[in-house]
Amino acid sequence: MPALRSSTPPPESLSIVGNTEQQARARFQFLTAARVMVCTVIFGGTVAVFLAEGHSLDDATPKLLLSVIIAIYAVSLGYALQIRSAPADRIARLTSLSIALDLAAWTVLAYATGGASSPLSTFFGLSTLTSALALGGNATMWTAVSSLAAYGVLALVMALGWIAPPSDQLHIPHNPIETTYQMVVTLTAIISITAIGGALADRLVVTGDALLRAEASRVSLIALYEDVLRSIPAALVTYSADGRVDGANPFAALFLDLEPSEMLGRAVAEVLPFIPAAALAGDAGTSSGDARLKTPYRQIPISFHVAPLYTHDGSRRGGIVVVEDRSQEESLRYAVETSERFAQLGRLAAGLAHEIRNPLGAISGCVELVRETATLDEEERGLLVSVSRDVTRLNELVTDMLQFAKPRPLDRRRADLAALVRDVVSLARTSGGPEARVHIVQRAGTAVHASVDASQYKQVLWNLLRNAAQASRVGTEVEVAVFSRDESAVTEVYDRGPGIDPDLRDRIFDAFYSGTARGSGLGLAIVKRIADAHHGRVEIGERDGGGSVFSFIVPREEPTVSVAAADDGASQPAAAPS
Repeated sequence: MPALRSSTPPPESLSIVGNTEQQARARFQFLTAARVMVCTVIFGGTVAVFLAEGHSLDDATPKLLLSVIIAIYAVSLGYALQIRSAPADRIARLTSLSIALDLAAWTVLAYATGGASSPLSTFFGLSTLTSALALGGNATMWTAVSSLAAYGVLALVMALGWIAPPSDQLHIPHNPIETTYQMVVTLTAIISITAIGGALADRLVVTGDALLRAEASRVSLIALYEDVLRSIPAALVTYSADGRVDGANPFAALFLDLEPSEMLGRAVAEVLPFIPAAALAGDAGTSSGDARLKTPYRQIPISFHVAPLYTHDGSRRGGIVVVEDRSQEESLRYAVETSERFAQLGRLAAGLAHEIRNPLGAISGCVELVRETATLDEEERGLLVSVSRDVTRLNELVTDMLQFAKPRPLDRRRADLAALVRDVVSLARTSGGPEARVHIVQRAGTAVHASVDASQYKQVLWNLLRNAAQASRVGTEVEVAVFSRDESAVTEVYDRGPGIDPDLRDRIFDAFYSGTARGSGLGLAIVKRIADAHHGRVEIGERDGGGSVFSFIVPREEPTVSVAAADDGASQPAAAPS
């Protein structure tokens, strides 16, 4: 299987025309060469006979023969120069003209070698055969009629004495019986050759049409073969018996991030290092398995199938490898497993909510009653405040679990994200939680419109602000920016925390994983779930001067609805905080 070309094979009709023109040119060149060879033999043989009989080259017959041969050579040279660039219709005209000139040459040669009794008169049948092979159809019949007419006119005018034979043949006696016999032989030969040539021409036409159809079918099959290999959404690589890659489809080059020229000739174990050597050796026949393809950016789960590659005679010429990307299947499997975990967590959370919130309410009420007692000292009041704070934290944890385990359906509507950010920032500044320990700065003055669930968007921003406040030192700035980028709306939260190790950036979105001692491990998991529900994503970056940047990115319009981008949403990105 060769590396597929990027160009499309020529259409069937163009291939047929090209083959017909090429065949016509080849036949004409063959007939021209045959004419030159025959004339050379005739001239050489005739001159040898004349010299053997004591004639001189200065006699009329050798001179006439020499003139005819030179003329044929000159015309043949002209044909050879024109045939190289002549189109198909001109080749047919040149062929017809050459046959007509051949008839004239055979007439002169017959006149020079005995007239009607000339042994060269049978060459008239050669022109008929040439016409049948080169032109076919009606051209064969017209050539036969022209040959009979030329030979008959030559015999008639010489028999009536209208044209005298060459001067060096005037002494040759005329034998009517031999002349009649030669005429009968010549006419029979012309008629026989015409019949045989016509049959050959018909057979040639049928065979040529069948050959053209077979060639067109072959070209079509090759094009179909290449199109199929080009369209298969899997990497196909073939290798020879010595373990060298000798073919690959375009998907293989794209999937493996290699140019076809870089793969061809290399050891298959180097091109496909994730496949076991035993499978590539083919000793066990067909082999299949799963592996991971390492790229500079990530590891791609793949499945591979290795099978022997046989020739048409059943001998093994190497092997073929089919590599399929299993990323989508892995994502679906992960989504199913995650849904199952969420369902279990939802059932657990629903039960815990009733079992925990009732005692928490009772504890909170008791604490408030005890705090109203006048006999408590400052230390005891401090303990009660601590208990109340922990009860509030437990209640928030139960609320987060319910939100994470039982997400409600999206209610997407067009909203101004900058206005939603202002509402959340105002609430965070006055809350008694960790958000009040930092200075929150909003850098979003221009309206940014997007289709979102407003309440869930506020939940995302609240969780990101709480996460940033918990990671930052007391009194530092936590900044919020919202802006448009292409067809997306971007909300960024900047903190002054210690930053996040790149190896941990994928784990922080897992449920119950927290980087702080007081975190529940559900805040960022909820952010990630809401981003996925909006067909968006969450990105993590590093902030200049220390800290992290959390970017919540969602499409400005619902993906299933095709609408023109609104002009009111084309706001510029907010200046990145320093």
